[in-house]
Amino acid sequence: MSQVRCIRQGETQRTDTRIGCIVDYAARQQRAQQLVQEIDLPRPVNSETLHHHMERLRKKKIVLVQAPQGMLDSGICALWLEVAGEEFERIYYAPTDSAVHRQQFVNHEFGHMILNHNKVIMPADRIALLAPLIPMNAIVSALSRNSFTDEEEAMAEAIGDELAMILQKDASVSRRGAETGFGQVL
Repeated sequence: MSQVRCIRQGETQRTDTRIGCIVDYAARQQRAQQLVQEIDLPRPVNSETLHHHMERLRKKKIVLVQAPQGMLDSGICALWLEVAGEEFERIYYAPTDSAVHRQQFVNHEFGHMILNHNKVIMPADRIALLAPLIPMNAIVSALSRNSFTDEEEAMAEAIGDELAMILQKDASVSRRGAETGFGQVL
């Protein structure tokens, strides 16, 4: 990572040499927490209920698909794709043996959805590698993740991280059972 500290150790601002500006990570994290609160997640939440909740928010099915080799060869590790005339959206993710890593790819794309990022930021030739059967003029939007050099990507990642923390916390609560306070009495 090419970040260097520009103020005292322990502070949350850094100069990011890739984009040449000071980034306030605490403010980004706080904004991510606020945006996730606004979508009113059901609790406790797991990856399945999160997926269904995002489908309700988007008002369409979201299909999760392991990315084909052509996408990986082009350097993309995740992609959110919407095609005109289809009643669903796709999230492609890089293959991994780790369920946590796979969920983070998906959480990041959910971050873009929460932020309402609806613009094509991916060249047509890359989309053709990914989905050669989809006509280029039918693609409504495609958002890909292959770097963290701009604020939109960083914010989507911060939301993805917030979702991951909630999933982890709720999984731990589910394993322990409901907090009834009964154990404190005895």
